[in-house]
Amino acid sequence: MARKETGESKALDAAIAIFFVLIAAFGVSAMLRVGPQPMGKPADPIRIQLLNGSGRPGLAGELASYLRDGGFDVLEVSNADRSDYKFTLVVGRTGAPTPGRIVAEYLGTRHVIQQIGSQELIDVTVIVGRDARRWTQPR
Repeated sequence: MARKETGESKALDAAIAIFFVLIAAFGVSAMLRVGPQPMGKPADPIRIQLLNGSGRPGLAGELASYLRDGGFDVLEVSNADRSDYKFTLVVGRTGAPTPGRIVAEYLGTRHVIQQIGSQELIDVTVIVGRDARRWTQPR
């Protein structure tokens, strides 16, 4: 038995279609991330050496907590070669630039360089600059 198309049934079909479009749009927007987060979870956690170059005692330790909360493996927290870094610097230590970019994106910085290091256990060195307050202050 064929259904007779009426104005009401067309309106109902249109409302159902709009409903499904809205559900799909909501699902996509729910997947969007807010705030800095890693670009993707690597198979192994990124191993980080954290050096305080800010001149502010304890700032690297606070940033270490922020990085650990993000799923990174902070292996060392120490002082940098100097204490007057204005900006936080991310240094990729492996042949692949991806770990450094992931950490830089998480921190929201564009200050990234690639400098292959001799320490096999370190993927990325982060030199904490004076701008690191933005990650350590309560929001």
